[in-house]
Amino acid sequence: MSAAENPSLRNPGPPSRATGKLWFFRLFTALIIPALLLFGLEGGLRLIGFGRSAKFLIPDDRPGWYRTNPEYVSLFLPGSFDLRPLNQRVAARKPSGTVRIVVLGESAAQGIPAPAFAFAPQLRALLRARYPDKTIELINTGVVAINSHVVYQIARDLAGFEPDLYVVYMGNNEVVGPYGPGCSYLSQMWPRWLIRLNVTLRGSRTGQLLSAITAKLASRGAAAPEWGGMAMFMDHAVRGDDPRLETVYRNYEANLRDIVRVAEGAGTPTVICTVVSNLKDSPPFLSLPRADQTDAERASWQRAFAEGRLAWKLGENDTARAQLEEAWRLDPGYADTAFMLGTLEQQAGHAAAARKYFLAAQQWDALRFRPSPRLNEIARQVARDFSSVTLVDAALELGSDPLSAGDMVGRDLMFEHVHPDWEGNQRIARLMADGIERALFAGRPGRGTWLDPEQIAAAIGYTPVERFGVLQRAALITGHAPFSNQLTYAADQARDARALAAAETVRRDPAALQRAHQVVRAAAASDPDNPELAKLEVELADDLGHLADALDQVRRTQALQPDNYALAADEAIKLARLGRFAEAEQRLFATAANCTPRELAKMTPAIADFFTRSKRFADGRIWFDQALARRPASLALRFYRGRLAQLAGDPVAAETDTRAVLDADPRNEAALEALVALLTAQGKTKEAEDISVAHAGFQPDNQANFFRAAQIHEARGDQAGAAQALIGAARCGPVPIPLRLRTANLLYGLKRRDEALDQLADAWRISRDDGDAETAASIRELIRRIRAQAPR
Repeated sequence: MSAAENPSLRNPGPPSRATGKLWFFRLFTALIIPALLLFGLEGGLRLIGFGRSAKFLIPDDRPGWYRTNPEYVSLFLPGSFDLRPLNQRVAARKPSGTVRIVVLGESAAQGIPAPAFAFAPQLRALLRARYPDKTIELINTGVVAINSHVVYQIARDLAGFEPDLYVVYMGNNEVVGPYGPGCSYLSQMWPRWLIRLNVTLRGSRTGQLLSAITAKLASRGAAAPEWGGMAMFMDHAVRGDDPRLETVYRNYEANLRDIVRVAEGAGTPTVICTVVSNLKDSPPFLSLPRADQTDAERASWQRAFAEGRLAWKLGENDTARAQLEEAWRLDPGYADTAFMLGTLEQQAGHAAAARKYFLAAQQWDALRFRPSPRLNEIARQVARDFSSVTLVDAALELGSDPLSAGDMVGRDLMFEHVHPDWEGNQRIARLMADGIERALFAGRPGRGTWLDPEQIAAAIGYTPVERFGVLQRAALITGHAPFSNQLTYAADQARDARALAAAETVRRDPAALQRAHQVVRAAAASDPDNPELAKLEVELADDLGHLADALDQVRRTQALQPDNYALAADEAIKLARLGRFAEAEQRLFATAANCTPRELAKMTPAIADFFTRSKRFADGRIWFDQALARRPASLALRFYRGRLAQLAGDPVAAETDTRAVLDADPRNEAALEALVALLTAQGKTKEAEDISVAHAGFQPDNQANFFRAAQIHEARGDQAGAAQALIGAARCGPVPIPLRLRTANLLYGLKRRDEALDQLADAWRISRDDGDAETAASIRELIRRIRAQAPR
C-alpha cells in the first residue's frame, strides 16, 4: 500500500516510547552483551593463568626487574619457529646516571650471525669509553624475521621503561616479514589499521585461545612447521614491478613515523639509521623471466643468456658483454643478467654504470631479502620531518645507495646480503656513535676518546680465536637455499671453506687460545656485568680443558641473565663432564619439568648426554618413556629414546623409534643418518640404500646423503640418478674438484652439454681461486674441446 492510499504512512510521527525501548534492547543484545561476554572470557582466562603476556618485557624472577619475553615473537610468527629476542634483563626503574638506549630492528640489528660482536655491543663499548662518567645501558630488541609492524609494537612496549634514546635500524624484512606480500606464513596485505587490530586480538588471551583451537583443528596431528630460514620463502616471489610494493612502502613509512611519535611521547629522541646491503658481491636469489615473451623471443633470450653466463664464468668478458647485453635487451628485468653486466662494468672501471646494473639486479631480485633504496629514502624523509630525529645515513656513507660515492658495499663489509661482518658492524657502530652524540649530548664530546677498531675488539672480547665460530654460524646461513641459487654460489662456498679452515687452525692453537682468554678476562674485569663476556669465558675455558672454570663462568652468566633452559642445560653438561652427576640430574630435570614443549625438545640432547655419560641407559629409557607418555607427538623425545636404546644394545627398539621419527618427518637429517647406520650395522644394506635414495628429495641440505645416493646410483648403473645426486650435493656446500669433474662427465654422457660446461666453469673458477694453475689449465682445455664439438 502506498502513502497516497494510506495517509498515515505520509508522516509516521515520532517513534513511540515502546518502539524506542525495543530499539535500545536490540542494540544492547547485539553489541553490549557480546562485548560483556568477551570481557568476561578475557578476564576469566587471565584469572586462571591461560595464555602469555603480549608485552616485549615481562616481570623477571628477580624483584624489580623485567626480562625479554621468550614467547613474544609467537604473537606474530608461528610459535613452532621458536624465534626469540636476546635474553636480557632490564631494571624496572632506570638507575641514576644511566643512559638507556633501545635498539630497534630485525636480524641485522640483533647481530646475526654473532650478536656478541655486532654493531650494538660495539656501539656500547664506544659510548662507555667516550662517556666514562655515564653508565651506558643498551637494550637490543632486534629479532630475526620481524619487520616494522612488529618493531612498532616493541617501541610502544619499551616507551614505559624510561628510554633516553631509540636507535632504529630496520627495513630488510618489509616484504618477507609478517603481513608482507613475500611472507611465507602471514602474507595478508590488510590495511594497516586492520593489521594493528589483528595484533591486538592475537595478543589477548581470548585471541590466543582461538588461535590455539584453530591451529589444533588445522593441524589434525601434523607436525608443526619449523623455522627453515630463508629457504622457506622460495615459493613467495615478488617481482620488482609488483603493485603490492607500494603498500609495503606506505606501511613502512607510517610505522616509522609512529615509532618516532611513540618516542616523542616518551620524551625521547630517535636516531634513524639507513640500512646497508651488499650490492657488488651478492647476486640475486631468484630471477624471473618476462611473462609476455613469445616462444621465439624466449628461445633467443635463452641462447644469449646461456652463452653470456658461461663466458662470464670463464672470464671471457667481451663475449659475455655482447651476449648479456642482448639478453638484457630481450628481457630488461632478469636480475641475474643485470648483476653480471654490473660486474663487467666494475671490472672495466665504469663505476656509475656498474652501480646502475647492481641496483637493477637488487630491484628485480624476486626474493626480496634486501631493502629497496626507496625504504632508505623514506627514512631520510621521516628524519627531515621530525626535529627529534637524527639521521645516520650508513647506506650513503658505506656505498650501498644510488647516490653513494666511492666503493660499493661487498664482502669487505658484509657476510652475505644484509648482515654486516666485523668490519661492517664496526663502521656502522662508529657512524651511530657520532649520531648519538649529536642526538643525546648536543654534539658535546665526552671526557674520553673514541676507541679505535682494535680497542673495540679488546673491549668486547673479539679475537682471532672467535672468528672461527662467527664464520661457522655464517656458513649455516649461506650454505643452503636460497644462496645455492646465486650465480657465485660454488666460488663463494669454496672461498668460505678456505677461510673456515684457516680460522680453525687458529682456534686449535693453544697459544692463541691463551691469548684470547687473557683478552676476554681483561674485558670482563672492566665490564663485569656483561653476560656476553662471561659466555666467551665459558667457551675458552672449555677449549682449554678448564672444566671447573667453565662451570664457574656458566654460573656467572646465569647471574647476569634471566635463567632459561639453555643455561640450565649447559650447566648440567658441565657438571656431568666433571662427574658430578647428582647435581647435574637435579639441575637438568628441575628445568625440564617446567619448560615448554619446544624448550624440552631442545633440552633432549643434554638429557640424553647425561644418561650416556652416567651410563644409566635403562633409567634414561624409563625417563623418555614417561616423557613420551605425556607428549607423544614429540619427535625429539622419540629420537633420543632410540639413541639410548642403541647404546643399551637394543637395535630393534632403536630402529623402531628412529624409523617412526623419519616417517613423521622425512626432512629429519639426524633420523635418516641414524637409521641408515642402524640398518647397515644389521646387514640390511639394500634397505639402507633404498631409504637413502628415497629421502634425497626430502633433504635438500643433506650433503652426506647426496654423496651416498650418488654412489648407490652409480653402483646400480643409474647415471642420471648419480648426476642428479651430485648436483644436489654441490648445492649443499663446497665439493672437491674431482667430484665436480665427475658430475660434468656424467652430464656430458647424458647429452646435457650446457650443464656439463656450467659445472666445468665452476670447477675452473674454484681451481683458479685456489691457486691451482695446473688443474685450472687442464679444465680450461677440456672446456675448449667440448665447445669445439658440435652440441650432442
